[in-house]
Amino acid sequence: MSGGSLSGSGEGASGALTPPVFSSVPALDRRLRAGLWLLLAVFSFSGVFGHSLWGGNDAREGGMIWDMVRHDTLVTPTIDGRPFLEKPPLLHWTGVAICRLAGRVNEGLVRLPAALYGFGTLVLIVMLVRGPRAGAGFDRGREVAAWGAAFLCGTAIEFQEYARIVLTDMALVFTVTLALFAFWRAYLRPGSGRWLAFLLAAALSFYAKGLIGPVLIWAAVGLFLLWQRRFRLLAGLAALYLPLLLLAVLPWAVALARADGEAAVRFFFWDNQVGRFFHFHDAALPHDPFFINKEAWYYYLTNLPLYLAPWTLLIVPALLAWARRSSPFRTPFDRFVASGVAGMALVLQVSSAKVASYALPVYPLLFTAVALWLAEAAARGDATWLERWSVRLTAATTGLLLGLVPVALVAGTFVRPRLFRTGGALATGAGLALAVAALTLLGGAALLLVRLLRSPARPLVAFAGPASYALIMVIAMHLVAPVLDHLRSYRPIADLAGAELDDGVAVALGTEEYRDVGAFTFYLDRRLPLLGGDTAAAFLRSPQPRAVLVPRAQLPAFEARLAGLPHGRLVAGDPGTLSRAWVLVTNAAELAAEHHPSEPAGGELLVARGRRARGPRGGLARTLRPQARLGGGVVRGPGNR
Repeated sequence: MSGGSLSGSGEGASGALTPPVFSSVPALDRRLRAGLWLLLAVFSFSGVFGHSLWGGNDAREGGMIWDMVRHDTLVTPTIDGRPFLEKPPLLHWTGVAICRLAGRVNEGLVRLPAALYGFGTLVLIVMLVRGPRAGAGFDRGREVAAWGAAFLCGTAIEFQEYARIVLTDMALVFTVTLALFAFWRAYLRPGSGRWLAFLLAAALSFYAKGLIGPVLIWAAVGLFLLWQRRFRLLAGLAALYLPLLLLAVLPWAVALARADGEAAVRFFFWDNQVGRFFHFHDAALPHDPFFINKEAWYYYLTNLPLYLAPWTLLIVPALLAWARRSSPFRTPFDRFVASGVAGMALVLQVSSAKVASYALPVYPLLFTAVALWLAEAAARGDATWLERWSVRLTAATTGLLLGLVPVALVAGTFVRPRLFRTGGALATGAGLALAVAALTLLGGAALLLVRLLRSPARPLVAFAGPASYALIMVIAMHLVAPVLDHLRSYRPIADLAGAELDDGVAVALGTEEYRDVGAFTFYLDRRLPLLGGDTAAAFLRSPQPRAVLVPRAQLPAFEARLAGLPHGRLVAGDPGTLSRAWVLVTNAAELAAEHHPSEPAGGELLVARGRRARGPRGGLARTLRPQARLGGGVVRGPGNR
């Protein structure tokens, strides 16, 4: 029997005997399985809590969940009270439910849905690839490949990132994988209940990200059934599915029409869903509001290799092994995997809108193919030169990557202490201890993998390598999170604006950029007036104390509109940080400034507001707050005395 028996015999490898090529591989015992499940869970939820909103996606979608929780807007996601009609709200509904159960809204809770969907996807990969348990246990080759596929997929750069940010893509990955898992179970053991489960999962995938979910699912399933010549089954399933999809979508479409009008329904289903897939030039056809994602046909070929890292080099020999005539991957399960990868890739390729994250639903089956090849090649023991060098270079680059992170942190702690020592002496010491632990684990993992490769159990490297990478990445994420949070957080400038609000100052936002609106409404726990340049200038000309948050890049143009108006600039954060990119422009005529005792003459000045103290953060106490500074003193217009 060839190594292709990884995929078992018959329709699903149910009850398949372990092929001779894997006879020397020890069966995984309960303790090892429990350890792998624990590592998969720990890895999936590391990096979710303990830091602020980072980047545009976190800030935008996190602000939407906050708005929905605080203002009970559930039909569509809203941001600062405005409906956001790009996507259905499955991820947002999940976030709202979690926040309400927890009784609060914070960064970790709004990121938790993506982590849950990511973890659920990895669990489905394990269950799909290893197949059902037979009398003698799980098929050894399939189980090795199952764990390898889960850890390869979970640690790919793009998957790892999107499973830890507030965005709908991971909900789409989970629902697509769930539907494909349900289909394969029904295909192995047909029954009305199992087929209904598949059809329901495929219909409800709409709520993850729109019609792209059902399209990807049916591209995979349809191609497989055509390959298997199951034409009647394909026609019957499709006939049952269409009315079921309509029934699933109709309640939300009706609710959307009632909440936001028929124009919103047209925008979502016609302009957005159809316009995102095609590229229309005729004005009579759907308007395309997302033209910025219209990319050339070779976009995925040139961009995906980076996002599939660190496992990119393994994909080339794996796909060649699957494609060659003598390929051992010829069972129905292998055809299902190949059909899924090819069908979904074809849909992504023909769509005019192309973004690297759109390919995430392909990852589970793509890395399943890689893991099946890797386990089979290791068991076979006569790898080609391309296979050998792809594995060697991958091991070298991942080892170098994992080693550089703790080394850079240790070096940076002493060379750039202002940047790396972000949490005091205790946090710095803990970081150095984690760096040593990461380097120690890296050395131990290298020795373990070398020993495995020299033993009859060498197919275990198919999951031992990626699992070791995941373990060390858990530590690496805890190492880099404080430094990245220091650089990428909105919190310092939001705290400064919050102090002004506490003192009775009306604060507005001088931008309508979604990510910034989401971040400031989230951290200030309130909706804000969104003002353009002239409107914001008029806002500050009120005799009442007011302030506007302005991007630093727009500050010169904004201040030109304030000619004759006394105003001040409040800034927060060290140079190079995200918060430093914002300035709080205030209309306070009574603004005074004192030199900070630790600042040289001519440096930044602390704010001392001449108003009466309001609450615990008012008066002199606010003057001494180290994050509230006046950039260059009081900025006076040309008409000031």
